[in-house]
Amino acid sequence: MNFFKNFKNLLSESVTTLVIAVIAVYVLVTNFGGIDNLWLFLAAFVPLVLVLLAVLGLQMSKKSMAAHTVLLITLFLGAGRAFLLAITSFDFGSFSFSANFSLELIINSIIFVYLALVVLSGLLTNEFKGGLGSSPVVMSALIAFLFFFFRDGFSGAVLKIFPPVIALMFGSPFYAIVLLLAGVADVPFRFLDVLFNGDLLASPISYFLFTAFAFYLIYGAVKGLLSHKKE
Repeated sequence: MNFFKNFKNLLSESVTTLVIAVIAVYVLVTNFGGIDNLWLFLAAFVPLVLVLLAVLGLQMSKKSMAAHTVLLITLFLGAGRAFLLAITSFDFGSFSFSANFSLELIINSIIFVYLALVVLSGLLTNEFKGGLGSSPVVMSALIAFLFFFFRDGFSGAVLKIFPPVIALMFGSPFYAIVLLLAGVADVPFRFLDVLFNGDLLASPISYFLFTAFAFYLIYGAVKGLLSHKKE
C-alpha cells in the first residue's frame, strides 16, 4: 500500500515535468495528420492543443496532480480500455492473444498505467480535497455542463466538464477556462466545414441553436481568459 501512496513522489518535480512534456509531444505526433479536410483537422487539433497547454500549465504551476488527472481523463482513458481488452484477449484454444500488441498500444498502455498510479496515489493521500469555491468560473462550468448535456448527453457532458472541475478543485480557474474552451473549440471549424461544403441549409434548427450557443461560450471563455490574465 505504501508503494501506491508514495508513487506520486517517485520522480522529482523536474523529471515529472519532463515526463508530462514528453507525453504531450507524443500525443501531438501521434494525432497529427490523418484528416485531409482542413476544417475537420483543425476541429480535432485545436481542442487537443488547448488540453495539452492546460496540462502543461497546471504542471508548471506546481499542480501536478491536477495535470496528471486531466491528462488521464481527456486522452488516456481509452488507452486503459484498450489495454484491458488486449491483456484479456488470450484464447486457450489457440494459446495466443487475439489482440494486436502494436507499439502504439504498448506505449499508450504504459502512459495509462503511469497516470492511473499517480492519480491513485493522490486519492490515497487525500489530495483531492479542494473545493470549487465561489469563482465565477463555477457558474460558467455549470452553464457549459448544461450545454454539453443537451448536445452530447449525460456521459458526454460529464467527460467534458470533469477536467475543468478538477482544475477548479486545485485552484486554477485560468486553466479551467482553457479546458472549458477546449470543449467547444471544434465548433467554429465544423461550422466552416458545413458552410463551405454547402450543407448549411440542410442542417436542422438544433444545429444552429447549439452552434450559436457554442460561439457564446467561446466568447465568454476568451473574455474570461483575458480578465484572468490581467489579474
